[in-house]
Formats: sequence, structure tokens, C-alpha cells
Amino acid sequence: PCSKMAHLLRRLPRPRRELEMADAAVGSFKAAVGDVLATTAASASTGLRGPPLYGKRQNWQPRSLADFGDGGAFPEIHTAQYPLDMGKTSTAQQKVVALQVDADGRVAWDAVIKDKNKLQTWSRPEDSREKWSKLEELDRPTVELDVLNTERTQKALELALNRKMQAGVPKKADQKEPEFIRYTPKQDAPGYNENCRERVIKLVERQVDPFMPPKFKHKKVPRGPPSPPPPVHHSPARKLTAQDQKDWKIPPCISNWKNAKGYTIPLDKRLSADGRQLQDVAVNDKFAALSEDLYLSERKAREEIKIRNDMVRQRKVREEEIREQQLRDLAAQARQQRAELA
Repeated sequence: PCSKMAHLLRRLPRPRRELEMADAAVGSFKAAVGDVLATTAASASTGLRGPPLYGKRQNWQPRSLADFGDGGAFPEIHTAQYPLDMGKTSTAQQKVVALQVDADGRVAWDAVIKDKNKLQTWSRPEDSREKWSKLEELDRPTVELDVLNTERTQKALELALNRKMQAGVPKKADQKEPEFIRYTPKQDAPGYNENCRERVIKLVERQVDPFMPPKFKHKKVPRGPPSPPPPVHHSPARKLTAQDQKDWKIPPCISNWKNAKGYTIPLDKRLSADGRQLQDVAVNDKFAALSEDLYLSERKAREEIKIRNDMVRQRKVREEEIREQQLRDLAAQARQQRAELA
């Protein structure tokens, strides 16, 4: 029988998941996937420390400091990672529910569920049994209790309805209460009346029309002076010479078209105001090249026109010679016919 059982166990496939067990030496959990176990065993056999190679990290998660290999976290693995224990709190936070006992002395194993849900939980076999109530609990409510519940429900509904209605009503500005001031005028003041020694003044806030245009105009205050500019250091002042004064002399503005007051302006003043003396007249070297090109093109055009006229004249002379030869031939032919007839 033992051999059959062993043969059966060998034929069974390897379990996909194994029981998770705590490792006190490392402070982590062992991997529960077969591929991870194979990868871990392979790395342990070769004596390598660190994460497995690329392509062999399927379903692998770093559990201890040795899994990071003196490096950082793995961004492709979406789990909480603490390389070199960075970001990990020193004190382990554990939520342990205290052991609770019911009235009969039995351990309340459903305390964990009740602590999480904060709701009524039915987890015992006796909770599924039929519940028998007293006859007094099964009696219909009286008319007084029914009226009391109805009024309480109606008040709750009206309160909720009034809150929603008040939320949609436009809010009005709070009006101030009128103020009363007691006023006692001076006896030597103008318009003093002995019969009315004390007066009461009522101050009421005037109603403002929201559609009235504004009475005051908001003016923009001019911008203040900026920060002082940085100092500019100049060279020491020097005495002006006659040439400097002549160079800095600005001629008066004289128009060539307008002379409203009819002043007689000399020509030298007009020319100086024209600004012709301020610029040097310089002829570009390309003007000579342009004039030379124009002269050559003109001479070439004249030669071409002369050749064309000679050709036309020679053609006319040739046509005249051909015409005269034809006339001679006709005359000779006429004389020959006349001689034959005679």
C-alpha cells in the first residue's frame, strides 16, 4: 500500500500554491508561487544575492533587503517596497482585537467582524433560529402612539422640506434696526425753542436701489516712482573748442515751401538748413560701368540696324535687276515676233 501511495503522489501535479509561513530570521513571508520558489532556489544554488534576472521576474516581489541587491525599488512591481528600510516605520502597527467573552463565558469569535463593519452581525448558529416574542410585543400600537408617530414623522418631513425651500429662496440683505438718539440743543444756538428742549432723532438706513448706477467713480491712483536708476559714470568735463562748437551747431529749420512771415532768407542759409553739407557726395563706381555698358549696347544696336538696312537695300537692288531683265526678255521676244510677221 505504501508503494501505491508513493506512486500516486508522484503522478499528482505540483500544487500551484503552498501554505504561507512566517520566517522569523528574515522577518518576511516566503513566496507562495511555484515559479518564484524555482527562481529563489536557482539563485540560492548559484550563491547570488539580489533580484532575479530580467525575464524571470514573473509574479516575483521583493520581501527582504537582500532582494533589492543594494539598489532602489522596482517601479514595474506595484507593491509597497522599502529598500534599505527607507520609509518604513520602526514600530510595527498591528491591529489586534482583544479577546471578548459573552454572558455565558464563551469566546466571541465574531469580534473581528463586528469591529470592522460596525454593523449588526449574525455569526452564531442560534442567530438563525426562530425567535419567539411575547404577546405584549406583538400587540398593535395604540391610537395615541400612532398619532404621536405620525406627528413626529410629519415634523421631520416638514423640516427637511423647509430646508430645501429656504435653500432656493434668494437671500436678502440684513436690515439694521432703527437707532434712536436723544439730542439736547444749546440755549444760545440759533433757532432754539424753549418748548422743545430735548429731541429724539430716529436713524433709519436708507433703502438702496440695486439698479441705480454707481455714484462714485473709481480712479486709478498713479503709479509711484520707480526705483532710482543706476548711476552712470561719465568722464570729467572738458572745455569745448571752436571746432566742437562748430560741429555741434544745429542750423535753424527753414522750409523750402512755406514762409508765412515773408522773411528774406539767404541762399547759404537755405543750403545749410537743407543738410547738404552734412553728407559727402560720393559717386559709386558702378555708374561708370553702367554708362560703359549703355554705350556698348548702343553701338552694337547701331551696327545691327546698319547691317539690317544694307540687307534690305541689297534685296531691293536685286529685285530691280530681276525685273529689268524680265522686261528686256519681253522686249526681245516682241521684236522677234514682229520680225517674223514682216
